Amino acid sequence: MLLLEVARGLAALWVFLFHVRPLFEISSPVVYQLSAYGSLGVPMFFVISGYVITYSAESNLEKKNSPVVFLRSRFLRIYPTFWVSVVVVLILPYLLELISSLKSGVYTTPENLISKYSNIEWSNFLLLSKVFWATSDDLQAEFNAINSVYWTLAIEFQFYLVVFVSLFFKSHYKYAIGLVSIVSLLVMFVPLQANYGLFINYWPSFLVGIVLAYMHRNGIYVTSLLTNKTSQLAAFVFVSMLIICSVVFSSSVVLFAVCFGLFLWVISGFEKCLNKIHGDENIIHYWLLKPWLVLGAMSYSVYLLHGKLYQLPYMFVRQVVDVNNFLSGLLIIIGTLFICYPFYLFVESRFLSKSYKQLQDKALA
Repeated sequence: MLLLEVARGLAALWVFLFHVRPLFEISSPVVYQLSAYGSLGVPMFFVISGYVITYSAESNLEKKNSPVVFLRSRFLRIYPTFWVSVVVVLILPYLLELISSLKSGVYTTPENLISKYSNIEWSNFLLLSKVFWATSDDLQAEFNAINSVYWTLAIEFQFYLVVFVSLFFKSHYKYAIGLVSIVSLLVMFVPLQANYGLFINYWPSFLVGIVLAYMHRNGIYVTSLLTNKTSQLAAFVFVSMLIICSVVFSSSVVLFAVCFGLFLWVISGFEKCLNKIHGDENIIHYWLLKPWLVLGAMSYSVYLLHGKLYQLPYMFVRQVVDVNNFLSGLLIIIGTLFICYPFYLFVESRFLSKSYKQLQDKALA
């Protein structure tokens, strides 16, 4: 779905803004304030993941594939790209210092990030099992020494493992997912702190995507319930206001995830419009959409690297544009995205499943 690609891109961009928001503190108070809520891009990713993985799991059942086929595909989607990104993050300080030394004439050896963890800690880090040793709900603290965003990959893969196990129940797959969902909802009301890094605390966001996927699989679209254009517009306005209120007036991630899921449901009819624009001969329309589709396609690469990689374009932009100028922050973001694209092209895209790669190629054509 083109709509989901755009949503992925927006989620990645929002998280990006969250991590570089000081760049806009003086130049654009509006962008700075919007960036403050950028961490909500994470539940957006979880909702989208719940939707996509539900379709993937159902396809696995329909084709009567082994659950191992599903898990292999998800493993390749997460781990190889993650491992390569770790290498990039470890090398980056040396590259930055080298570039800096070309101007200053002095090379100072950066801090050795590898020494931040012991061998056992690195094993847990690379397997994304480090979250299990968390002593608080601040899971990113377990990865901060290298790259704070990695904690979400651990939760994401736990979600895949739950789906993998549930697939062994075959025709009872939905019941297994339903049971996990009930437990997760109970945990919301009776918090369990035995293990902060367990997926169950984040399951409600995935559940929103799962519910939305089954609604669509059963033909429950907003356009089928609200046939009148006026009522559809009213629903769009209402849900838009709802999601804005959930961001501004509530700190509840679950409430935001529910509102975001409702928003995706309400605008699902927009998919036809996007497909029309994508196939439109009007070059202006096409190139207004194209950048968002590219951003959505490489959103995983952007998510993994942005928090560290932005320092590279920052070094050059600050030489020609005042750091308090809005253009400075904009150029740094665009520069980072351009650098992330080769990583997507030569690393991430190599590990996409054939079916998903075909969908991306079609979207980017």
